[in-house]
Amino acid sequence: DVYGLGLAGPGFFINEEVYMWVGSNGGRLFDPNGRPTLTEKPVIEMLEFFKEVSDCCLAPDWLSHGYLDTFAMLATGKVASILGWGRGTGYFEKYAPDVVAAGDIGVMPGKPVGPSGNAFLTQLDCEPWMIFKDGKNPQGAIDFLKFFYQPDNYRKYIQTVPIHFFPIRKSVQKDPKYLATPDLGTWKFWVDAQKNIIGNHDPKPLFITEWDDLDLPFVQEVASSGIMVEMVTDVVEGRLSAADSAAKAQKRTEKLITQLGYKKW
Repeated sequence: DVYGLGLAGPGFFINEEVYMWVGSNGGRLFDPNGRPTLTEKPVIEMLEFFKEVSDCCLAPDWLSHGYLDTFAMLATGKVASILGWGRGTGYFEKYAPDVVAAGDIGVMPGKPVGPSGNAFLTQLDCEPWMIFKDGKNPQGAIDFLKFFYQPDNYRKYIQTVPIHFFPIRKSVQKDPKYLATPDLGTWKFWVDAQKNIIGNHDPKPLFITEWDDLDLPFVQEVASSGIMVEMVTDVVEGRLSAADSAAKAQKRTEKLITQLGYKKW
């Protein structure tokens, strides 16, 4: 059988889909006071959509598929599309060199927008470095970053995974040595798509649907709790309706935030 879409089943990737699809449906995961918004319409519609996609377009065992499995499945014609990032281009070159040579693999310039949304949200794998002021050697960290971001050093780093690592330094983007990276000969369209989205479509880090969510001190704990993953799997596997699963996840997330001492609503 050939399926319309391949998704990775591990929880981290479901987390990605949750916040991107909620954001693309005009919603957010937390209100301005930090209270979860999981029972709101955009989240309910996202869960209903997840169930619809799972039933119509994903392999029955998709929850067991790893991320790189999806690349292999696309390369070998088992799925028609995937949600993937540029670090997997080597799989296409390994498993489907003829398809790559023919130019038959492409990247969509955007993502679907839900019925309650007006713009899509996608993920930004950025370069967030943090130096702790009370660390043992903060100056050493500063010196390392100065060394790391020297043009030649940074370019060599980007070139280790050139289709996944988009250079944040504009000078490197224009550097002839970077532009001569062999992989760009085949996959430059993928890098160009990243540049367009970063420049025009406001991508955001994991679980951040609004930029002020970065001020919430518990986002990582919620992301790693598994609550959002169970909210999705309860729906796609038919254990709960979208509304009931969202209500369950709402209570669990509120409880977690309260236990962490961060409740402000």
